[in-house]
Amino acid sequence: MVTPSSSTGTQPVNPSSIAVSVDLPHARVRVAGELDRDSAHHLLEAVEILATRPSRQWSLDAADVTFCDASGLRALTSAHAIAASHGRSLRLVRRSRPVARLVSLLGEDEVFPPAPTSDRSRSARALCGATRTA
Repeated sequence: MVTPSSSTGTQPVNPSSIAVSVDLPHARVRVAGELDRDSAHHLLEAVEILATRPSRQWSLDAADVTFCDASGLRALTSAHAIAASHGRSLRLVRRSRPVARLVSLLGEDEVFPPAPTSDRSRSARALCGATRTA
């Protein structure tokens, strides 16, 4: 289980696989170790804890993730979805090599999709610079 802390200290869930900490004042989740099928739910629990705070912008530090599989990547995508469902944004501020590799293979916009835009701004952007010919 993940417990919030007021500092940036890491709270180990299972010392051999993953450590997750929640820095409430800075709305930051930090994950270290193996982010896989057995541990990914701890990341999601930590992100849910941020929903109890008023901060609109959350950050995720995954610089110390030593292993990340498809379930870990799915957890990153789900973490973004949790933030969006609470009207918040989640930014991946640091990433380890395993996380960076999977995110680049899938595509940054697939893992952390941009915020939806209104139909008006989408159509204006599509027409910008377009020329019409008869």
